[in-house]
Amino acid sequence: MKRIVFILVCGILMTSGSFAQKKKEINTPVTVSYCLPKVSYKVKVKAEAVRHIPGPYAEFAEKELGMKPEVTALKEQWEIKSVEVTPFSVPDEKTVYSMTATGDYGSVMLSLSPEGFLAGIAAGSVTMKAQMEGMEYRAQEGGRQREIRMTDLRTYNPLKEILDTNYVEQEIDGVVKRIWDPIISYKPKTKRDLMAEAVREIFRIRSERVKLLAAENEVPDGKSLQVILKEFDRMEQDYLSLFMGKKVKQSFERVFVCTIEKENEAVVAFRFSSSEGFVDRKNVSATAYSLVAERVIVPAAAEMQAEPTQSVVYYRVPAVADVKLVRLTEELQCFRSVIPQLGMIKKFPTDVISGEGLQLEFYPQYGSIKSINKIVR
Repeated sequence: MKRIVFILVCGILMTSGSFAQKKKEINTPVTVSYCLPKVSYKVKVKAEAVRHIPGPYAEFAEKELGMKPEVTALKEQWEIKSVEVTPFSVPDEKTVYSMTATGDYGSVMLSLSPEGFLAGIAAGSVTMKAQMEGMEYRAQEGGRQREIRMTDLRTYNPLKEILDTNYVEQEIDGVVKRIWDPIISYKPKTKRDLMAEAVREIFRIRSERVKLLAAENEVPDGKSLQVILKEFDRMEQDYLSLFMGKKVKQSFERVFVCTIEKENEAVVAFRFSSSEGFVDRKNVSATAYSLVAERVIVPAAAEMQAEPTQSVVYYRVPAVADVKLVRLTEELQCFRSVIPQLGMIKKFPTDVISGEGLQLEFYPQYGSIKSINKIVR
């Protein structure tokens, strides 16, 4: 019996030693890449365009209606209504780093944000709020109307009836008589025909309106009369636009992305023209709207010295600056903003983290240290 127990104990010891030996032999290197963020700015611009469209019969306005046209030439007038500047974090392609560990990985385990930003080291589960960019829908631009056409106002026959003189001879009561037998043909209406028809419609609408107001058409007072009068007003304005022209307003929204890389260096966000609206950034004839960072402040931060071959963690000491929206040289808006890429990049040796049992947390959107704590075992 003692012999059997001894054999079992020896077997357990040998198995345990075998497992321990296998565990010591795990030297597989594990490499994890991470990046530091930079801040870009979303510039959302709302603008309004007023399109002046002349009427095709403007030359007849004074003679036929006794009115002077309001719009005589096709043109556009653009105006910016609002500009909204919002910072957001993006990966900085210039600051991509890797960390390699073998054996005991626990002391240098990394926590990363969904974007790949460094969030913590040996920090366990780090609470972080992922940056979620929503989808923005903007309606497509409507067709840019350049003329007012009679055919857009109502359904009508574009052809006019022509009666050609034609006589036939026919005997009536023993007498041969010439009888008019017109030949009816059709041909397209001329510009003057269309103009005359529009004038008749304008005066017809005004006449019908007067009859309604005088209660000559037996239309009951109240809502029905109000609806009819409103429709007559709309019809009259449509026909008057053929002579007076019209102005059409349309709203537009554009979103631009701008990244500041240097202090006091203006970065063009977009260019805008009062006659053309949004144009290409290279079009120097249009007014430039730019972002510029001024009064940049970088907090002083001591850096831990590390050997050239020593493994380190890189982090940022972000800068804080006044971000200004300027039109040419005129300041339109200013706000204080954290700009990581204008700050400094520091190193933190990983052997200090593992040797001292430290726990580091970072601000993922800025790449800066949030807290350093000692792990309580």
